[in-house]
Amino acid sequence: MYMKQIDRSVMCPEYGVLVCRLLELLPKQHLPKPVATGFGTSIVEVVPGAAVDLHSHHEHELWVLISGSGLFEADGQTTPVSGTTLFYIPPHELHTIRNTDPEISLNFLSIWWD
Repeated sequence: MYMKQIDRSVMCPEYGVLVCRLLELLPKQHLPKPVATGFGTSIVEVVPGAAVDLHSHHEHELWVLISGSGLFEADGQTTPVSGTTLFYIPPHELHTIRNTDPEISLNFLSIWWD
């Protein structure tokens, strides 16, 4: 077993927000063999007033809103979101989320696969 606290010290700027690619945190010495997955996963923090850069990619993607509130945009449609919310984003669909709270970060889990 391996555990690691996920805080801002392990997050890096990507897509205009802070991202922690979770599988990259697994140290090789704690694994019986290299981890080969068919997916990627990360925790994302969007600080107040910020947004994920509008982007698209060839992978399928799930976002699970963990905390905060904002505006989710996909395929040109914008929807207010808050609470625990699941988003599915098909390949090549432009998408973003903007944190509309002036004080609290918006956090979500991202999972993507081919």
